[in-house]
Amino acid sequence: MSVISISINDELLDKLDKLLPVKGFSTRSELFREALRDYVTTEVWEEGKGPLVVTGMVISSKKSESPLNTIHHKYEHVVETTLHTHLDEKNCLEIFILKGETKEVKEFLTELKGLSGVKAVRHALLSAEV
Repeated sequence: MSVISISINDELLDKLDKLLPVKGFSTRSELFREALRDYVTTEVWEEGKGPLVVTGMVISSKKSESPLNTIHHKYEHVVETTLHTHLDEKNCLEIFILKGETKEVKEFLTELKGLSGVKAVRHALLSAEV
């Protein structure tokens, strides 16, 4: 692992040091590595190039289960696994673990948004290091 040095002002350093125990980091290096991983992952997402691990979350009416399954199977090469639960008698929550090229993951999420009965689609970026 390479060792680098950075310069930051005292006020920012003080804020950083206060965050360490709150966020569960034992060293500044751990915090910086995590922050840099998040930054790189966000850049990969925005550029639309490169592999990512993403969670996709969908709330939909029960009647949209069949179209959801169709899209799921169309993109089975990026869908690692899913979790399906019934929120109530009319609504379902589907959580997708997605791993693949950013372009295809974005296409998958976009297609889900276009389905009738889909009420919400959200995603969380997890890692560009796959």
